[in-house]
Amino acid sequence: MTIERRFLKAAEIRADGDGHITGHAAVFNEEYVLWDSSSYRVVEKVKPGAFSRALQEKQDVRCLFNHDPNQLLGRTTAGTMKLKQDDAGLYFDCTPPDTQLGRDVVTLVKRGDVTGASFAFTVTKQTVTEEEDNGKTTRTRVIEDVDLFDASPVTYPAYAGTDVNARAMEMRMAMFPGGVPASVTDLVPQLRSSDSQGDDQACRCGCRACKSAECDECEMHMARCGDQSLCDHSATRSERSAQRDGKLTKRVDGEDLPASSFLYVGDAQKTSTWSLPWKFSTDAKTKSHLRNALARFNQTQNVPADKKAGVWKRLVRLCKKYGITVSDQESKSFNLTAEQRATIGGGENCECDCPECLVGDCENCSEPDCDDEGCNHEGSSADDDRGAALAHIEDRLRAVR
Repeated sequence: MTIERRFLKAAEIRADGDGHITGHAAVFNEEYVLWDSSSYRVVEKVKPGAFSRALQEKQDVRCLFNHDPNQLLGRTTAGTMKLKQDDAGLYFDCTPPDTQLGRDVVTLVKRGDVTGASFAFTVTKQTVTEEEDNGKTTRTRVIEDVDLFDASPVTYPAYAGTDVNARAMEMRMAMFPGGVPASVTDLVPQLRSSDSQGDDQACRCGCRACKSAECDECEMHMARCGDQSLCDHSATRSERSAQRDGKLTKRVDGEDLPASSFLYVGDAQKTSTWSLPWKFSTDAKTKSHLRNALARFNQTQNVPADKKAGVWKRLVRLCKKYGITVSDQESKSFNLTAEQRATIGGGENCECDCPECLVGDCENCSEPDCDDEGCNHEGSSADDDRGAALAHIEDRLRAVR
């Protein structure tokens, strides 16, 4: 089954005086439009009671920021998130950790910068109907039962505005799991398979490599996704699509990125040699991919051995710039070396690049022009360690899933 995510306009969240994040991640009977054109319209609704079985089974559900497993805020099995089904929909109450992430998200919600919520699920029961009115066909999907994976505060809708390819992919997967009939593709050409329309097929594998558009290294803690049909990021296809707008880019996570957005570029004219994307349109996505680069760094074979030291140094600098901290337990789960752990672990405020500071020995900094205030390699907190452990468990579960 494919994991789907939905952002519903009526699903709003708030933060109370105790720092809890509460709201509805799903709303019953709200019409979610997957596609709308002059000749064809596809909508879906969540039927009241759709979450009854999932709640009765006490399914293990997370609260994530922007659906990112590295941005863990709470979990039902830990008692840090509670779910219930009321007349409006799926209500959640999350007690975020006293970490930088937890405090940041609560502040963003209180300020009104983050107001929406979303949920991730797989459909176990649905009803699909079609009707025609004045020459326009409307296909309606009613979701009746689901398995739940997360309920999350989100910055943007899953597919906003004009991201036609993403919405077409979502509709093809959700509404036509057995394949789109010709009668429908005649009305909606974007629903044709990538092979038939010569377009890019978005990768549906959730591993760390595929998140970076590097399916040749499909992995999650060294486990392959197990379904090659989910992976389609061939170099030829990526380079062909990159030339369409007159400039060379590589599509990663829904964005067309130039060479400057990658930590390593082997050949500026071959996007297949661009590795470890980091610079995206939002800080949230940038931080997520920088953390993904940390997790993949020692596994990737796309960066030559003689270039890794320089790429690692740049990665560390960017992580410090964006305030990314990694606990000792989390860095070990990334299989980082002792020297790498000393470099990245807790030293987010040190901007000196002398040999001592690079391994965390700021007390013996050998750079004569270094500002003493710039050296700071503090250890990680217990909360950071706990968050890292939960993130590691999440990765393991995703690998099994």
